[in-house]
Amino acid sequence: MIDFLKKITIRTWFVLGIFNLLLVASWGLLMRLKFVLPLPAVNQKYLLHAHSHFAFSGWVSHTLMALIAAAVCGQGSRGELPWKYQLIVAANLLASYGMLISFSLQGYGLYAICASSLTVVVSYVFAAMCWRDTRQPALGIPARNWLRASLVFLVLSSAGTFFLAYLMASRNTDNRIQLAAVYFFLHFQYNGWFFFACVGLLYHWLQRKGIYPRRTQSVFWLFALICAPTYFLSVLWWPMPSWLYLLVVAAVILQGGAWSIWLHSLLAKFSLYRHRLPAIAKWLLVGVAVAASIKIFLQGLSVIPSLSQLVYSFRPVVIGYLHLVLLVIITLFILAYAYMNGILRVNRVSLVSTGVLTAGIVLNELLLMLQGLSGLAGIFIGHIPAALVGASGIIFIGLIGLLRSQSKLTSRNPIDKVKSSSTSG
Repeated sequence: MIDFLKKITIRTWFVLGIFNLLLVASWGLLMRLKFVLPLPAVNQKYLLHAHSHFAFSGWVSHTLMALIAAAVCGQGSRGELPWKYQLIVAANLLASYGMLISFSLQGYGLYAICASSLTVVVSYVFAAMCWRDTRQPALGIPARNWLRASLVFLVLSSAGTFFLAYLMASRNTDNRIQLAAVYFFLHFQYNGWFFFACVGLLYHWLQRKGIYPRRTQSVFWLFALICAPTYFLSVLWWPMPSWLYLLVVAAVILQGGAWSIWLHSLLAKFSLYRHRLPAIAKWLLVGVAVAASIKIFLQGLSVIPSLSQLVYSFRPVVIGYLHLVLLVIITLFILAYAYMNGILRVNRVSLVSTGVLTAGIVLNELLLMLQGLSGLAGIFIGHIPAALVGASGIIFIGLIGLLRSQSKLTSRNPIDKVKSSSTSG
């Protein structure tokens, strides 16, 4: 067993992550079917907890841990991580599967809480190991700063989880406090751990290509300093002093400025790396940039207290926003990064499957936003639940195809086939 674990390559860890994303999509599809079909054996609340927890730990955190460890250790897609990282990635994966099963069967029961707590402990160990290993000069200062900040936010986000557990143990039923704890965890996962890790990986790729965008330090410090204040956008419905509200407004303005400066610095160097990007990665990164700009714009609008209270108290809008970040921004970036580094092989099946997956994700987001806006306007639009089932089905089919494209029978690039045939001839 130990020898098998040591031989798992980075590419294998990533393909396992894609399989985990397929499981996330399967649970999501089942929840959508619950709205249109009588499924008495399906507990919607249990599935929701399993779906959301596993999406965070089994998909995003799993793949980011593997990719960050590979970057820190200087390993390629066919390389193997040092034993300590192999062990920690495997431990996170096993705990994530434990969460998926236990939450699906019992909701917030003893086994689910134990598995969830184990993922937190694993994240602490990973953060400590990775922080130490980022000292090596080969990583580069920009990548090191972003990755270290992501580790800080990863640890910080767990405070929301522990506080929520404390509220439940003490039988505190104040919905506002519970919601604030949940949003604390979500904010520092989405806007901290996920975002900073992805940017750190992007800087690592750019440095390996000898590309150094301008204003990297100033942009990093702007994003790092405003991450904590922008949390309060989620709780503007809570009474707060004027000085704190003004701080939040200033943070939102700085965030928009930092994002604009950063995009401009990347586009200024685009001619240096556009020919080094696979075409599929270019399109995915364009989609990520557009979605991230929309997200920052929506965050700017939420600085209006009345609008924030309306939006954050309306579940469909919150769900749409969370899917925008997790699926459109984070997931598509991870796929683009995998194509950029040869972790995902490029062939006809993978290109078509990625296109189908992206179409399903975009359709899912448009339907969620339509559902949220129509609900806010008090307009009923029928058949949206059925359409969401269709979008989930498209995502599911795309992921099946993407996994299939990475098998030995379909993974060979057509160019490689031509080379091999000419050599044999």
